[in-house]
Amino acid sequence: MKKFAIIILLFAALSVKAQIKNVVVEYTLNVFNENYTQKKVITTCTSSLSISKTFANNSMAGIQTDENTNSINVTEKEIDTYESVDLVNEKVISIDNIKNKNFKIVEPLPDMKWKLSNNNEVKKIDTFICSKAVLNFRGRSYIAWYTPYISVPFGPWKFYGLPGLILEIHDTANNYHWTVSKISYPPSDNADLTVLDKQNAKEITLKGFVEEIEKQKQIMYARIMKVMPRGTTMENGSDTRTSVELLYDWEAEKKNK
Repeated sequence: MKKFAIIILLFAALSVKAQIKNVVVEYTLNVFNENYTQKKVITTCTSSLSISKTFANNSMAGIQTDENTNSINVTEKEIDTYESVDLVNEKVISIDNIKNKNFKIVEPLPDMKWKLSNNNEVKKIDTFICSKAVLNFRGRSYIAWYTPYISVPFGPWKFYGLPGLILEIHDTANNYHWTVSKISYPPSDNADLTVLDKQNAKEITLKGFVEEIEKQKQIMYARIMKVMPRGTTMENGSDTRTSVELLYDWEAEKKNK
C-alpha cells in the first residue's frame, strides 16, 4: 500500500513538472548557535537565476552582561540580506552590512560538489517526493532534500546545482536548518529580479568583505574593553566563526599547503 501511495504521488508531481518555469519559495530558517533564532527566507527562482532574501531578526541584538562571570556578549543588529546565484554570468552576488554600511559582495560561482544518494532514500515534503543529497561546502557538511518535479536547480541562500528545487537543507551539526513553508508556482506577482541592482552598496570581493568584518570586530572590541573595569572579559568570537561559512576557499588552500 505504501509503494502504491508513492507511485500516485510521483505521477501527480510529474504532471506539473513541465509547467514550472518560475517559482517563489518561502523557507523557515532555524539558527542554533549561541542563541536560537528563527528567520524567514524568500527565494525567487528561474531556470538560471535565484535571488534569496533573508529577513533580519534582531530579538537578540544588543549587549548582554553576565554578572556571575563579569563578562559581556555583544550581538550586533542585523539587516535583511540577499544572495543572487547567476548561472549565466557564473557569479554570486550578496548584499550584507558592516557598521551600517552596505556592501555588494561579488564572487565567482563556487563549485558545489553534491553527492546524490544511491540507495533510493526518499522523503515526502509538502506534496512532493524528495531525494537526498549531501555536500561539503566552506567548512560545513550538509544534507539536502530536493524534488526533481520542480526543475529549477536552486535552494535557499547560495545553494545550487541539484537536479531539482531544494525543499529542506541543514548542516550535520544542525546549526542552520532551512525548511520550506510555502511554494508558489507560478508566482502570484511578477518577481523583481533586479532588486540587487537597486541596493545602494559598495562593491567588494568576498575576501575583502571577510577581512573588513575581522578588522571592524577588533576595533569595536578594543573600544569597549578600553572603558570596561579591570578584569572584565569579553566573548568576541574572533577566533571561532558561527556564520554559515566557516572556512573560505583561500583559507582552505593555505591550510592544505
